[in-house]
Amino acid sequence: MDKIRIGTRGSRLALRQAALVQEALSCACGDIVTELVILRTRGDRIQDSPLSELGDKGAFASELEQALLAGQIDLAVHSAKDLPMRLADGLTTAAVLPRADVRDVLVVPKGGRVPGDGDQIFRLGTGSRRRQFLAGKVWENVVCEEIRGNVDTRLRKLQEGSYDGIILAKAGLDRLEIAFDREEAFAFYPLSPEVFLPAACQGILAVEAVEGSDAAGLFKGISDAETALCYAVEREALAQMSADCSETAAAWCRILGEEESRNGGSSETPYGADRLVLDVMYADRRVKMTGLVSEAEGIRLARCAAQSVKSRQDKTACAAADNVKQK
Repeated sequence: MDKIRIGTRGSRLALRQAALVQEALSCACGDIVTELVILRTRGDRIQDSPLSELGDKGAFASELEQALLAGQIDLAVHSAKDLPMRLADGLTTAAVLPRADVRDVLVVPKGGRVPGDGDQIFRLGTGSRRRQFLAGKVWENVVCEEIRGNVDTRLRKLQEGSYDGIILAKAGLDRLEIAFDREEAFAFYPLSPEVFLPAACQGILAVEAVEGSDAAGLFKGISDAETALCYAVEREALAQMSADCSETAAAWCRILGEEESRNGGSSETPYGADRLVLDVMYADRRVKMTGLVSEAEGIRLARCAAQSVKSRQDKTACAAADNVKQK
Protein backbone atom coordinates (compact mmCIF):
# COMPACT_ATOMS: atom_id res chain seq x y z
CA MET A 1 0.00 0.00 0.00
CA ASP A 2 1.31 3.43 -0.93
CA LYS A 3 -0.35 5.21 1.98
CA ILE A 4 -2.33 4.16 5.05
CA ARG A 5 -5.20 6.45 6.04
CA ILE A 6 -5.77 6.27 9.79
CA GLY A 7 -9.11 7.45 11.12
CA THR A 8 -9.19 9.07 14.53
CA ARG A 9 -11.15 11.45 16.68
CA GLY A 10 -9.73 14.94 16.99
CA SER A 11 -9.02 15.32 20.72
CA ARG A 12 -5.44 15.67 21.92
CA LEU A 13 -5.60 12.22 23.49
CA ALA A 14 -7.07 10.61 20.36
CA LEU A 15 -4.34 12.16 18.21
CA ARG A 16 -1.67 10.91 20.60
CA GLN A 17 -3.15 7.42 20.44
CA ALA A 18 -3.17 7.55 16.63
CA ALA A 19 0.48 8.60 16.74
CA LEU A 20 1.27 5.47 18.78
CA VAL A 21 -0.28 3.37 16.01
CA GLN A 22 1.76 5.26 13.43
CA GLU A 23 4.90 4.48 15.43
CA ALA A 24 3.98 0.78 15.63
CA LEU A 25 3.45 0.67 11.86
CA SER A 26 6.74 2.43 11.23
CA CYS A 27 8.65 0.00 13.45
CA ALA A 28 7.08 -3.01 11.75
CA CYS A 29 6.93 -1.82 8.13
CA GLY A 30 9.76 0.69 7.76
CA ASP A 31 9.13 4.00 6.02
CA ILE A 32 5.43 3.51 5.44
CA VAL A 33 3.46 6.66 4.63
CA THR A 34 0.49 7.37 6.90
CA GLU A 35 -2.17 10.06 6.88
CA LEU A 36 -4.42 10.97 9.80
CA VAL A 37 -8.09 11.51 8.92
CA ILE A 38 -9.94 13.29 11.74
CA LEU A 39 -13.63 12.48 12.16
CA ARG A 40 -16.23 13.76 14.64
CA THR A 41 -18.32 11.10 16.28
CA ARG A 42 -21.77 11.31 17.79
CA GLY A 43 -20.22 11.34 21.24
CA ASP A 44 -18.10 14.35 20.25
CA ARG A 45 -21.03 16.27 18.80
CA ILE A 46 -23.51 15.71 21.64
CA GLN A 47 -21.98 17.30 24.72
CA ASP A 48 -25.12 18.32 26.61
CA SER A 49 -26.31 14.79 27.47
CA PRO A 50 -24.81 12.20 29.84
CA LEU A 51 -22.98 9.39 28.07
CA SER A 52 -25.43 6.92 29.61
CA GLU A 53 -28.22 8.56 27.59
CA LEU A 54 -26.51 8.17 24.22
CA GLY A 55 -27.70 4.60 24.01
CA ASP A 56 -24.72 2.35 23.41
CA LYS A 57 -20.94 2.03 23.39
CA GLY A 58 -20.77 3.03 19.74
CA ALA A 59 -21.09 6.75 20.47
CA PHE A 60 -17.36 7.26 19.86
CA ALA A 61 -16.90 4.60 17.19
CA SER A 62 -19.81 4.45 14.74
CA GLU A 63 -18.61 7.20 12.38
CA LEU A 64 -15.16 5.63 12.23
CA GLU A 65 -16.69 2.27 11.37
CA GLN A 66 -18.83 3.84 8.66
CA ALA A 67 -15.74 5.50 7.16
CA LEU A 68 -13.95 2.14 7.10
CA LEU A 69 -16.82 0.43 5.30
CA ALA A 70 -17.08 3.32 2.83
CA GLY A 71 -13.38 3.09 2.00
CA GLN A 72 -12.63 6.59 3.28
CA ILE A 73 -10.02 5.31 5.73
CA ASP A 74 -7.94 2.12 5.98
CA LEU A 75 -7.63 1.85 9.76
CA ALA A 76 -9.47 3.25 12.75
CA VAL A 77 -7.88 3.79 16.16
CA HIS A 78 -10.09 3.39 19.23
CA SER A 79 -9.84 3.42 22.97
CA ALA A 80 -10.97 -0.19 23.21
CA LYS A 81 -13.37 0.53 26.07
CA ASP A 82 -15.37 2.77 23.66
CA LEU A 83 -15.94 0.06 21.03
CA PRO A 84 -19.45 -1.33 20.59
CA MET A 85 -20.00 -4.85 21.90
CA ARG A 86 -20.28 -6.14 18.34
CA LEU A 87 -18.20 -4.66 15.54
CA ALA A 88 -19.99 -3.74 12.33
CA ASP A 89 -20.31 -6.58 9.81
CA GLY A 90 -17.16 -6.89 7.71
CA LEU A 91 -14.86 -5.25 10.25
CA THR A 92 -12.25 -6.83 12.50
CA THR A 93 -9.83 -5.88 15.25
CA ALA A 94 -6.56 -5.97 13.32
CA ALA A 95 -4.37 -5.43 16.40
CA VAL A 96 -4.19 -4.22 19.95
CA LEU A 97 -1.12 -2.42 21.28
CA PRO A 98 0.45 -3.38 24.63
CA ARG A 99 -1.93 -2.46 27.43
CA ALA A 100 -1.24 0.69 29.43
CA ASP A 101 -2.05 1.16 33.13
CA VAL A 102 -5.59 -0.08 33.84
CA ARG A 103 -6.19 2.09 36.91
CA ASP A 104 -8.54 5.01 37.44
CA VAL A 105 -7.10 8.14 39.04
CA LEU A 106 -8.75 10.57 41.45
CA VAL A 107 -7.68 14.11 40.50
CA VAL A 108 -8.12 17.06 42.86
CA PRO A 109 -6.74 20.62 42.84
CA LYS A 110 -3.30 20.90 44.42
CA GLY A 111 -3.82 21.27 48.15
CA GLY A 112 -7.50 20.37 47.83
CA ARG A 113 -9.29 17.89 50.01
CA VAL A 114 -10.04 14.29 49.13
CA PRO A 115 -13.15 12.19 49.83
CA GLY A 116 -13.40 11.40 53.51
CA ASP A 117 -11.84 14.65 54.69
CA GLY A 118 -14.36 15.88 57.24
CA ASP A 119 -18.13 15.71 56.96
CA GLN A 120 -18.52 18.13 54.04
CA ILE A 121 -19.95 16.71 50.83
CA PHE A 122 -17.35 15.98 48.14
CA ARG A 123 -18.59 16.75 44.59
CA LEU A 124 -17.10 14.18 42.25
CA GLY A 125 -17.31 14.71 38.49
CA THR A 126 -17.87 11.52 36.51
CA GLY A 127 -20.37 10.42 33.89
CA SER A 128 -19.52 6.74 34.26
CA ARG A 129 -22.12 4.58 36.00
CA ARG A 130 -19.34 2.21 37.02
CA ARG A 131 -17.30 4.99 38.64
CA GLN A 132 -20.37 6.47 40.30
CA PHE A 133 -21.29 3.12 41.85
CA LEU A 134 -17.76 2.34 43.05
CA ALA A 135 -17.27 5.84 44.44
CA GLY A 136 -20.40 5.37 46.52
CA LYS A 137 -19.06 2.07 47.83
CA VAL A 138 -15.59 3.41 48.66
CA TRP A 139 -16.39 6.90 50.02
CA GLU A 140 -19.31 7.88 52.25
CA ASN A 141 -19.45 11.64 51.65
CA VAL A 142 -19.35 11.68 47.83
CA VAL A 143 -22.03 13.11 45.55
CA CYS A 144 -21.42 12.25 41.90
CA GLU A 145 -22.23 14.86 39.25
CA GLU A 146 -22.23 14.44 35.48
CA ILE A 147 -19.24 15.71 33.51
CA ARG A 148 -18.49 15.63 29.77
CA GLY A 149 -15.60 16.70 27.59
CA ASN A 150 -12.06 15.59 26.81
CA VAL A 151 -9.29 15.36 29.40
CA ASP A 152 -8.24 19.01 29.11
CA THR A 153 -11.84 20.21 29.34
CA ARG A 154 -12.48 18.17 32.48
CA LEU A 155 -9.31 19.44 34.14
CA ARG A 156 -10.31 23.01 33.32
CA LYS A 157 -13.74 22.49 34.90
CA LEU A 158 -12.06 21.06 37.99
CA GLN A 159 -9.69 24.01 38.23
CA GLU A 160 -12.61 26.43 37.89
CA GLY A 161 -14.27 24.88 40.95
CA SER A 162 -17.14 23.08 39.24
CA TYR A 163 -16.15 19.93 41.15
CA ASP A 164 -14.04 18.98 44.16
CA GLY A 165 -12.51 16.13 42.22
CA ILE A 166 -12.81 14.10 39.03
CA ILE A 167 -11.85 10.58 38.00
CA LEU A 168 -9.83 9.93 34.84
CA ALA A 169 -8.14 6.88 33.32
CA LYS A 170 -4.45 6.71 34.15
CA ALA A 171 -3.66 5.43 30.66
CA GLY A 172 -4.85 8.69 29.11
CA LEU A 173 -3.05 10.82 31.69
CA ASP A 174 0.17 8.90 31.05
CA ARG A 175 -0.09 9.14 27.26
CA LEU A 176 -0.51 12.91 27.54
CA GLU A 177 2.09 13.17 30.34
CA ILE A 178 -0.41 15.30 32.26
CA ALA A 179 0.70 14.25 35.75
CA PHE A 180 4.16 15.57 34.85
CA ASP A 181 3.00 18.74 33.04
CA ARG A 182 0.30 19.74 35.54
CA GLU A 183 1.75 18.56 38.86
CA GLU A 184 1.81 22.14 40.19
CA ALA A 185 -1.94 22.52 39.63
CA PHE A 186 -3.33 19.07 40.49
CA ALA A 187 -2.77 16.11 42.78
CA PHE A 188 -3.20 12.63 41.29
CA TYR A 189 -4.23 9.59 43.36
CA PRO A 190 -4.24 6.25 41.48
CA LEU A 191 -7.01 3.92 42.70
CA SER A 192 -6.40 0.24 43.38
CA PRO A 193 -7.91 -1.82 40.53
CA GLU A 194 -8.73 -4.59 42.99
CA VAL A 195 -11.08 -2.13 44.74
CA PHE A 196 -11.96 0.28 41.93
CA LEU A 197 -12.53 -2.28 39.19
CA PRO A 198 -11.54 -0.90 35.74
CA ALA A 199 -13.84 -0.67 32.76
CA ALA A 200 -13.59 -3.55 30.32
CA CYS A 201 -10.58 -2.99 28.01
CA GLN A 202 -9.47 0.17 29.83
CA GLY A 203 -5.92 1.09 28.82
CA ILE A 204 -6.07 -0.83 25.51
CA LEU A 205 -5.71 0.74 22.06
CA ALA A 206 -7.54 -1.21 19.34
CA VAL A 207 -6.91 -0.90 15.61
CA GLU A 208 -9.97 -1.72 13.49
CA ALA A 209 -9.90 -2.56 9.78
CA VAL A 210 -11.95 -4.17 7.04
CA GLU A 211 -11.67 -7.93 7.43
CA GLY A 212 -9.24 -9.43 4.91
CA SER A 213 -7.97 -6.03 3.73
CA ASP A 214 -4.32 -5.23 3.00
CA ALA A 215 -4.39 -2.76 5.91
CA ALA A 216 -5.51 -5.51 8.30
CA GLY A 217 -2.73 -7.73 6.98
CA LEU A 218 -0.10 -5.15 7.87
CA PHE A 219 -0.76 -5.77 11.55
CA LYS A 220 -0.04 -9.49 11.49
CA GLY A 221 2.55 -10.01 14.19
CA ILE A 222 2.20 -6.50 15.62
CA SER A 223 -0.64 -7.24 18.02
CA ASP A 224 0.46 -7.79 21.64
CA ALA A 225 -0.40 -11.38 22.63
CA GLU A 226 -1.17 -10.84 26.32
CA THR A 227 -3.25 -7.74 25.64
CA ALA A 228 -5.12 -9.53 22.83
CA LEU A 229 -6.06 -12.32 25.23
CA CYS A 230 -7.34 -9.91 27.89
CA TYR A 231 -9.16 -7.87 25.23
CA ALA A 232 -11.02 -10.95 23.94
CA VAL A 233 -11.96 -12.16 27.42
CA GLU A 234 -13.17 -8.79 28.71
CA ARG A 235 -15.21 -8.07 25.60
CA GLU A 236 -16.81 -11.50 25.81
CA ALA A 237 -17.81 -10.84 29.42
CA LEU A 238 -19.32 -7.49 28.44
CA ALA A 239 -21.19 -9.02 25.50
CA GLN A 240 -22.57 -11.83 27.65
CA MET A 241 -23.86 -9.26 30.17
CA SER A 242 -25.32 -7.12 27.31
CA ALA A 243 -23.77 -4.17 29.14
CA ASP A 244 -23.39 -0.82 27.42
CA CYS A 245 -22.33 2.56 28.86
CA SER A 246 -25.64 2.94 30.67
CA GLU A 247 -24.90 -0.12 32.83
CA THR A 248 -22.86 -0.47 36.01
CA ALA A 249 -20.51 -3.10 34.61
CA ALA A 250 -16.80 -3.89 34.51
CA ALA A 251 -14.42 -6.68 33.52
CA TRP A 252 -10.70 -6.99 34.22
CA CYS A 253 -8.55 -9.87 32.98
CA ARG A 254 -4.87 -10.27 33.83
CA ILE A 255 -2.21 -12.96 33.94
CA LEU A 256 -0.32 -13.83 37.11
CA GLY A 257 2.86 -15.81 37.53
CA GLU A 258 3.08 -18.71 39.99
CA GLU A 259 4.54 -16.62 42.79
CA GLU A 260 2.00 -13.82 42.28
CA SER A 261 -0.86 -16.32 42.17
CA ARG A 262 0.14 -17.53 45.62
CA ASN A 263 0.63 -14.05 47.05
CA GLY A 264 -2.09 -12.13 45.17
CA GLY A 265 0.53 -9.81 43.63
CA SER A 266 0.37 -7.32 40.76
CA SER A 267 -0.72 -8.00 37.19
CA GLU A 268 2.58 -7.07 35.55
CA THR A 269 3.80 -10.50 34.51
CA PRO A 270 4.81 -11.83 31.08
CA TYR A 271 2.46 -13.65 28.74
CA GLY A 272 2.42 -17.38 29.39
CA ALA A 273 2.51 -17.13 33.18
CA ASP A 274 0.56 -19.63 35.22
CA ARG A 275 -2.88 -18.24 36.01
CA LEU A 276 -5.49 -16.16 34.25
CA VAL A 277 -7.53 -14.03 36.66
CA LEU A 278 -10.87 -12.45 35.72
CA ASP A 279 -12.95 -10.00 37.77
CA VAL A 280 -16.45 -9.22 36.50
CA MET A 281 -18.97 -6.79 37.98
CA TYR A 282 -22.60 -6.10 37.13
CA ALA A 283 -24.65 -3.76 39.35
CA ASP A 284 -23.89 -4.76 42.95
CA ARG A 285 -22.73 -8.27 42.05
CA ARG A 286 -19.03 -9.10 41.60
CA VAL A 287 -17.26 -12.38 40.78
CA LYS A 288 -13.58 -13.34 40.60
CA MET A 289 -12.47 -16.46 38.74
CA THR A 290 -9.12 -18.04 37.90
CA GLY A 291 -8.12 -20.53 35.26
CA LEU A 292 -5.41 -21.65 32.87
CA VAL A 293 -3.88 -19.16 30.46
CA SER A 294 -5.62 -19.66 27.12
CA GLU A 295 -8.22 -17.78 25.13
CA ALA A 296 -10.61 -20.73 25.19
CA GLU A 297 -10.40 -20.93 28.98
CA GLY A 298 -10.74 -17.17 29.28
CA ILE A 299 -13.86 -17.12 27.11
CA ARG A 300 -15.36 -19.93 29.20
CA LEU A 301 -14.68 -18.01 32.41
CA ALA A 302 -16.12 -14.82 30.89
CA ARG A 303 -19.37 -16.56 30.01
CA CYS A 304 -19.62 -18.22 33.38
CA ALA A 305 -18.88 -14.99 35.27
CA ALA A 306 -21.43 -13.07 33.20
CA GLN A 307 -24.07 -15.73 33.87
CA SER A 308 -23.37 -15.53 37.59
CA VAL A 309 -23.54 -11.76 37.97
CA LYS A 310 -26.53 -11.36 35.68
CA SER A 311 -28.61 -14.12 37.20
CA ARG A 312 -27.58 -13.39 40.82
CA GLN A 313 -27.10 -17.08 41.39
CA ASP A 314 -25.00 -18.35 44.26
CA LYS A 315 -21.56 -19.95 44.10
CA THR A 316 -22.92 -23.16 42.58
CA ALA A 317 -24.00 -21.28 39.43
CA CYS A 318 -20.59 -21.79 37.85
CA ALA A 319 -19.62 -25.15 39.26
CA ALA A 320 -18.16 -26.06 35.89
CA ALA A 321 -15.45 -23.41 36.31
CA ASP A 322 -12.35 -24.13 38.32
CA ASN A 323 -11.51 -22.12 41.43
CA VAL A 324 -14.54 -19.85 41.47
CA LYS A 325 -14.27 -17.06 44.05
CA GLN A 326 -17.08 -14.64 44.69
CA LYS A 327 -17.24 -11.35 46.60
